[in-house]
Amino acid sequence: MRYDWIFFDLDNTLMDFTEASKLAFSSAFQTLGLREEEGHYAIYENYNHQVWLDFEENRIDGITLRRKRFDDFMLAVGIKGIGGLEFNRIYLEFLVEHSFMLDGAIPLLDDLKKNFSLAIITNGFKEVQRPRLDRLKITDYFSAIVVSDEIGVSKPDAAFFDIAMSACSFPSKDRILVVGDSLNSDMKGGVNYGLDTCWCNLKKLPNHSDILPMYEIHRLDQLHELLD
Repeated sequence: MRYDWIFFDLDNTLMDFTEASKLAFSSAFQTLGLREEEGHYAIYENYNHQVWLDFEENRIDGITLRRKRFDDFMLAVGIKGIGGLEFNRIYLEFLVEHSFMLDGAIPLLDDLKKNFSLAIITNGFKEVQRPRLDRLKITDYFSAIVVSDEIGVSKPDAAFFDIAMSACSFPSKDRILVVGDSLNSDMKGGVNYGLDTCWCNLKKLPNHSDILPMYEIHRLDQLHELLD
């Protein structure tokens, strides 16, 4: 086999973050006594996407990310009297509660665990990433779990991958495959670090960037074909 290690991203690679986020967003509105209107989530998503890009490029820190995405959203839609950090706290609590695996993820992990060492490399918050893994009872699949918020650096920074390599006892780079849905964090980080990459492009999005993953899959079960 070409690889010994599979470094998995978590959100929208193994877990259905999109559905969980929508449900957590609506649950937070209900808890705060707010009326969610059509289009609110799409507006929030735009701001959330931008602050995550800023975070991944080291322009803002994790606390600013937590606060700013909701402050910007509430300012845009005219919600007053609630701080962004409070909205964020409630949203993250519900994000743990609404945890779902993507279709085929558990059978894939069951199969891969027989022949590969598996690791999680995730840009995410310490309040939610490990609790979600525990809630879905998948923590034990992974020999290493690296969470950006716990180590103070995020993908695509090379320092993130330095820590991931250390957590896995420094396997040879040519024996590692990085699997993730984000071109900017997972694929860019892996390519720049000298690792083979597989873009988990489940939505079949076009790639307009200059980031060129080695592989691309549109279904999780296609990973088997790459690894056989």
